[in-house]
Amino acid sequence: MTWNKERIDRVAKASASADFLAFEAIGLSEIDQARILDVGCFDGYNTVLKFSAYENASQIVGIDPEGSMVEEARTRTQDPRFSWENVSFEDYTNPDQGGFDLVYFSHVFQHLPNKEQAARKAFELLKPGGFCVIKTIDDSANVSAPDPDRLMKRLYALYEEHVLPNTPHTRNTDRNNGSKCYGLLKDAGFQNIAVRTLASDTANKTPEERAQLFERLTYYRKNVPECVDPVIADEVHSLLHQWSELFQDDGYYFASQTFVVLAQKPSEAPFATYRGPLFTTEGSKPHKPPESTHEAWSLRPMAEADLGQVMDIEIRSFPDPWTPVAYAMELRYNTRAAYTVAVSPDGTIGGYVGSWEADGVATIANIATDPSLRRSGIGRKLIDFACNQARNHGCAAMQLQVRAQNSTARSFYAAMGFNEMGYSQNYYTNPDDDAVILVRMLQ
Repeated sequence: MTWNKERIDRVAKASASADFLAFEAIGLSEIDQARILDVGCFDGYNTVLKFSAYENASQIVGIDPEGSMVEEARTRTQDPRFSWENVSFEDYTNPDQGGFDLVYFSHVFQHLPNKEQAARKAFELLKPGGFCVIKTIDDSANVSAPDPDRLMKRLYALYEEHVLPNTPHTRNTDRNNGSKCYGLLKDAGFQNIAVRTLASDTANKTPEERAQLFERLTYYRKNVPECVDPVIADEVHSLLHQWSELFQDDGYYFASQTFVVLAQKPSEAPFATYRGPLFTTEGSKPHKPPESTHEAWSLRPMAEADLGQVMDIEIRSFPDPWTPVAYAMELRYNTRAAYTVAVSPDGTIGGYVGSWEADGVATIANIATDPSLRRSGIGRKLIDFACNQARNHGCAAMQLQVRAQNSTARSFYAAMGFNEMGYSQNYYTNPDDDAVILVRMLQ
């Protein structure tokens, strides 16, 4: 079996909300000149997605034993803060004795050959007061009901006995790792340890969403090594097929728990209370029905569970991206804001818009379309929706700002009915630029 890069990158986006909540909880955005070690960076996609928006991060080091993936990671970004090393965690040596502020394991800790040693090494690599964040799995916490034929349990048992030990990448994998992390980190010397779970489940999901969830959570179990008895391999594939059909039953409930573990290295300063919500679940804030179900892209309110895909578009669209914490604060607390995403039938987010309303005027705070989907009409759809929403709320005008040197955007907004009404000098940085103020009348 080989790692499927496209699937792994897709999972990184789908589960990013758990990481962003953890980073918020430890106050990552407030650590001056933060140094970060990402253990198991793979092709660098997850590393760039999770950390590039944190302007306070001075150094992000990604390490991975897969040489070809590290080479790809080196082409991922031109940001000088990022560096990549082809080395295993066991063999990694920190050239800077100052240590890291964060050592991060995203679905990596369960694969390491010696978890006790890894916890101790993470402790040693951290500065006093630094944090370790582990995102991992625990199959023992999964729920499958009703499942009278015990499809999930039978599949898991076959996988543990015949696939894991015969696959190089998973030979040391502990599929029941999540519940053990607290003890491992405690024994390594960490304090201020918090363990939370983020649930992915089938509740209130459409058939398409159920199929997508099944694919995301079970794809790796399809890769049965050739050395496995063909009878066993056939049984594995048969159980997977039966289980996929069970997923389509609206009365069937499945839940998979992602464990997120936060721990702090002791320091002379007193421990600060975790600053973020530990944790919400994916299903705690249900999506409202789409505005349209008859077109390729429907619209619905943005939720925190969308932040992985939103940040993927954000960091590819802007030289000075918003942080996930900024979006989370807007979604939770800004009662005058409305954030909307354009979603395809398979759950892919193609773009988003956020607007504020005050004193009869609405302002587009942020809008972006996936660079690969530009000129597809998503941007127009989002702007028209935001304008109609503001008009229905009694706003007389919609305004926004755009870089003066961005002639393409200025032409686009002119075609959307916006007029240039003024300038703000030296408004933008990275690179420096003036802002053009655009207004579209709504009444």
